[in-house]
Amino acid sequence: MTPISEFLKSKKAVGALFLFYLIIGFEFFYMASPFAVYFYSVYGPGLNFLNNNPAFFWLSGLFRPHIVAETTSTLLNLRNVIGGILSLGGFLGFCIAAAQVYYKKVTRKEAVTGGLYKWIRHPQYVSLLVCGLGMLLLWPRYLVLLSFTAMIFVYYFLAKFEERECEQKYGKSYLDYKLKTYSFLPFPLPWSPKQSLLPKSGFRRVLGVLTLYILITAAALSLAVGLKTWSLFSLYGVYTEEAANISLTKIDPETLNEIIKIALSHPFVKSRIDVGQDIGKRKFINYILPSPWYVSEIPMNPVPGVSGGPHPHSRNFDRNKLRIVFTRAELRGKGENQGLEILRKAVRTEPILEVLVDASQKKVTGFLEPPIRRKYAGIPVPLF
Repeated sequence: MTPISEFLKSKKAVGALFLFYLIIGFEFFYMASPFAVYFYSVYGPGLNFLNNNPAFFWLSGLFRPHIVAETTSTLLNLRNVIGGILSLGGFLGFCIAAAQVYYKKVTRKEAVTGGLYKWIRHPQYVSLLVCGLGMLLLWPRYLVLLSFTAMIFVYYFLAKFEERECEQKYGKSYLDYKLKTYSFLPFPLPWSPKQSLLPKSGFRRVLGVLTLYILITAAALSLAVGLKTWSLFSLYGVYTEEAANISLTKIDPETLNEIIKIALSHPFVKSRIDVGQDIGKRKFINYILPSPWYVSEIPMNPVPGVSGGPHPHSRNFDRNKLRIVFTRAELRGKGENQGLEILRKAVRTEPILEVLVDASQKKVTGFLEPPIRRKYAGIPVPLF
């Protein structure tokens, strides 16, 4: 038996993998909690290592919107609702299936074939994968995606290993049960082969498993890259040679251009924007949001009485009272990056100034200096 086969059949290895995935996936929940600062004191150095490494920087990036509340896509706007339902539903399914298994173990009865197991043979693994998919939607770093594809891969082989164990332990009763059910879905897939396409043993099997894993991972990454491109084009934003101006809410491009123009026409704002970098080389990511909102990942001042939370923003706000957070973007690599490329290539941002704008009166109503202390200073956070 090869070392890879031993790993695939090791419950301890699978448990370690799942724990690793939970640590990554639950970053979303920690960011929304009072323990975020303590969590990132440990987690942050790893993210910074990836973000600053030319070979691995993409792992710390996100492939769908997180900061923005509204996009031109209804599906993207429902991303957190869908992710929350999948996470909760998967967790509940796992608890129910686990309770069935442990009840049978305590009572020392035959293999579990009722309840959820009446429909599929591995409801626990399916539930964990559904929960993992939900977390991936809530906090879609490429690093989480790679962990999710590894979970799919390992759980499949562990399920097959457990089926062989059950056949040896329960004999004909389990074989009859297998004839009536499917492994992971309550119905067969139309393209599923009648027998495994992988060699049964030896080096050829190891090579086949490795090739399959690479293909699955490559397909997942390709989908993620496509989703990121779609997400970027779904933002409410206007772009210039030196700036990406992103609105967190629905604002048409003409109005958004007018809001930016109002802010930049003020002498004080113009003087602050022009300081610190050569014209032609400077790049900016500027965030436009309702003035009562606070988003902790944006380098802005806290709003009294408002949590940075998982961004449960009030929908009852005056769309004419806006806040523009001007930030200077540090880009990766060289080249003439413009517009959306600024978002793609940005490593981090540094705050310049917050400007309060009344769109109905077409004037600047106030300024705020950048915060002295930032909640996630020095930590790679979502940029859109």
